[in-house]
Amino acid sequence: MFTEENLREKIQNTIPNVYNCIVTDLSYGCGQSFDVVVVSNEFASKNKLQRSRLVNNTLKEELKKIHAFSCKCYTEEEWSKIVV
Repeated sequence: MFTEENLREKIQNTIPNVYNCIVTDLSYGCGQSFDVVVVSNEFASKNKLQRSRLVNNTLKEELKKIHAFSCKCYTEEEWSKIVV
């Protein structure tokens, strides 16, 4: 079983320049369904698919055991336009 903190730490320790990482367990603590938002300028030159692959490769082993996973990736500039 994985926790929000497990996934957050792995993302922050693996992907460079993480500005913000929001991990939400949608399975009420069961560790089977997660929604993730990652904000990093590492995504600046990457399209949506490349960004998602970077996160998915970071969590490769975890994703083998997680039932549902959603990930949104933004640069700091993109994030600043979303969050008011």
